[in-house]
Amino acid sequence: MRLATCAILFAIFGTGALGQTAPRPPIIDMHVHSTNITPEQELKRMEQFNIRYLVVSTLSADFPRWANALKPGQFAPGLVFPCDHGRAPYLGQPCFSTQTEFPDIAWLRGELRAGHIRAFAELEPQYVGLSPADPRMEPFWQLAEESDVPVGIHMGPAPPAIADQTSSRWPPVKSPQYRMALGDAMLLEEVLVKHPKLRPYVMHAGWPKLDSMIAIMAEYPNVYVDVAALQSQSVVPRPAYYHHLHSLVEAGFAKRIMFGSDFPDEVGEGINAIEAADFLSSEQKSDILCNNAARFLRLNPSPCGP
Repeated sequence: MRLATCAILFAIFGTGALGQTAPRPPIIDMHVHSTNITPEQELKRMEQFNIRYLVVSTLSADFPRWANALKPGQFAPGLVFPCDHGRAPYLGQPCFSTQTEFPDIAWLRGELRAGHIRAFAELEPQYVGLSPADPRMEPFWQLAEESDVPVGIHMGPAPPAIADQTSSRWPPVKSPQYRMALGDAMLLEEVLVKHPKLRPYVMHAGWPKLDSMIAIMAEYPNVYVDVAALQSQSVVPRPAYYHHLHSLVEAGFAKRIMFGSDFPDEVGEGINAIEAADFLSSEQKSDILCNNAARFLRLNPSPCGP
């Protein structure tokens, strides 16, 4: 009877003291959108999930609100671009004051110097039909290298049928120039050769183009990835996500994979997916959830401690 009772209590409470749950691991979220959540909601989410730091993909109109709510030591504001006629992909909200695909380079340089922008994230040339190596991207790669800022670039899936303007599927705002072929990480190679001091991370880990992602990471040790959105089983079935993640780890890149949520209502699912991956060691889970991002972002002291 006592053994049965103990088994029940263990199943309910785990290995910690009775009535207590195990503490959540520290998290750095490399992929949060200012359009998906308010900063006030994000602060609550940070407390709930033990999120220590964020990279926020931000539209310029959202900068003041986030800067007023969060401390500089809690987040890095990143600018979203290029944008279709100055409007964010699948949202239709203005990215910056000009109705152009790209922000004014002089304005952007000034915002970087003032500290209002501390990352380019998310770069979205795929949504407007551009390769990362398109000449129109070059001034921004130059500026990113010169300014030594992290650069997160979308290379991966989008909402289904986003290029089909006749489709009634979400999202209501379409990106008719979006092409999956432009999400191939091999398209980054000329950029990486030309700008060897860049600090790039490939959002969505280049899914589903695994071989290209492995090839680029093998040759260019400055390239990191985030796994944002891959936890969503409406985007990627869990076996496919785990195959992609496991393959990157087996290829030797466990120290260059970073956590990202993308969808604020699925941050818990994203954390759980990493913690439940039986092919990851405890050290690898901690690295993916926090340590790798702290190193990539050069956060000193690291926020990943107890």
